[in-house]
Amino acid sequence: MNTSPLQSPCRTLERHVPHAPVREEVLELRLPVTFTAFCVRRLPAYVRFATACTGCHRTGRNLAQDALGDLATIWEHALRSASPAAISWNLISERGSSHARLRSSSVYRVLSRPHADAVVLRYRLGMTAAEVAELMGIDEAELKGMLHYATRLAVR
Repeated sequence: MNTSPLQSPCRTLERHVPHAPVREEVLELRLPVTFTAFCVRRLPAYVRFATACTGCHRTGRNLAQDALGDLATIWEHALRSASPAAISWNLISERGSSHARLRSSSVYRVLSRPHADAVVLRYRLGMTAAEVAELMGIDEAELKGMLHYATRLAVR
């Protein structure tokens, strides 16, 4: 192949190889049924949470989908963990809280991320303690302790 130092070998090949017609390829993803079921079950709550954090449904939906997309890349690891729900929750929580901190009235400016998440889910979105604990992948007693701490801090 005869190329100059400034010329890319790919560029040289392009001159000699006729271009194939452009066509749309379809990407077929095959995901485990367990992953699909996990996502279908959690997506509505993730969207609600991220929407509450961002103030925008479209952004909230995108954040939730991105978080679950990232979960797909570590699904096998998550399944081997003590709590796949906690690993998944961390992915959406990081995204939502980073947006929420930008808002002046955000609970994320006062509380740690896990405590603020618990407050948003329980008091802003009106989920039961059992629902919040299950979504976050934590024990209900731990959740109640977090909420107690957050409300005591708010009273000060």
